[in-house]
Amino acid sequence: MKGSKHLSELITSKDQLLAGRINIIEANVSAGKTWFALNTLPEWTNPEKILYLIDTQNGEYRLLENILTVSRQTYSFCEYGNKHTWGETLEGADGKMPLMTYAGFGSEVRYGGRQFKWHDYDYIVCDEMQNLINYQRFKGNKINLEAAEDALRTILREGFTKVIALSATPSKVRERFGELCYDVPFDRSDLCRLETFAEIPYGERAESIILKNKGKTGILFTENVADMKKYIAYANNIGVRANGFWSVRDDTQKKHPMTEEQFNLRDTILGEEFLPTNLDLLVINRASETCIKIDGKKRKVDYMIVHNSDKETQIQVRGRYHGDLPTFYYHDIEAANNYACQHIPDKYLNVRLYGEERDELCSLLHLRKEKDPYNGHYKWPTVRAYLMKNGYQVNDGIKDSKRNGQYYYVISPKDTNLGELL
Repeated sequence: MKGSKHLSELITSKDQLLAGRINIIEANVSAGKTWFALNTLPEWTNPEKILYLIDTQNGEYRLLENILTVSRQTYSFCEYGNKHTWGETLEGADGKMPLMTYAGFGSEVRYGGRQFKWHDYDYIVCDEMQNLINYQRFKGNKINLEAAEDALRTILREGFTKVIALSATPSKVRERFGELCYDVPFDRSDLCRLETFAEIPYGERAESIILKNKGKTGILFTENVADMKKYIAYANNIGVRANGFWSVRDDTQKKHPMTEEQFNLRDTILGEEFLPTNLDLLVINRASETCIKIDGKKRKVDYMIVHNSDKETQIQVRGRYHGDLPTFYYHDIEAANNYACQHIPDKYLNVRLYGEERDELCSLLHLRKEKDPYNGHYKWPTVRAYLMKNGYQVNDGIKDSKRNGQYYYVISPKDTNLGELL
């Protein structure tokens, strides 16, 4: 861990936030974004005047463990036809912060219309606001997400409420909302941040990384549930105790029902924030990409695998583990090819490489093709180009009359005089 200050020590006045704007608070994991929303904001106003929006149901479930938050059902926002009870609080809601997903907020807006009183809120917290945008690109019914965005734009135009976007990756928010955005200034120089000691790109299947780390404790991210189930089965077959959980949405559960063991695991991860000791590998997907927290003080994680090349996804998934991380693997074929060419064995340096030796080196490096990464590898011409790109010198090829006119190449580090070797 580097740094010593959290957001609550750097954003200390409500005057640092503007009404009618999206106040973007961009900060890395461990900076205390959630703590700021749940502890600092209630010092500036009554918790009932803070509406907390989040991207996933798993995230909503986790935050409802906080004694200050309550679900939208507790506030009886939307009775779907019984307009007389709109906004009336049930027992236990007084002095609490209403919490809901963006989709839930959109539903309230659609059914409540003008009865949803924007002016009742001094602050609207938009946790991982980029996913309000990202999720609208997915297949399925998007009407509630669209309604949520429209409502937020209306709130911003009216200019009474301070909207706060909390994220480590807010670029999509800036692109979508443009001049409505305001980056809250604060001193980042001593902001708390977690360390990752080794970041390693890979181009092969994730199974090989799981096998390489057998005996260690890890977290794996992949896109869809079918792949999650595939990796869980593979890991268990090789003696790595693995399991995971995904969205509890009805449509997902109908297609991929979770077992009782998986629901129990979900409760443990979201409620207690640690990996159970009977688990070696936790497998997650987008339903948990931004919301879960694994506390490294409760149980350390040795490695993470993100089977995705999107940089923002990598940042978000890395943030699910709150602790310094020994090794972070991320799937990026181009980066993996360059990584493989940064340090080649000495036996291939400063010597004549004929066809057999070049083929051997190509097989060893196994640089993968972007369009067909799991079948075959690049041959010498492309490998040579990668080597030169990564600082090695490689000659143009010299015909050897003593070996029936075969061509040979010599690879040398860039600080070596190649001419003396030829």
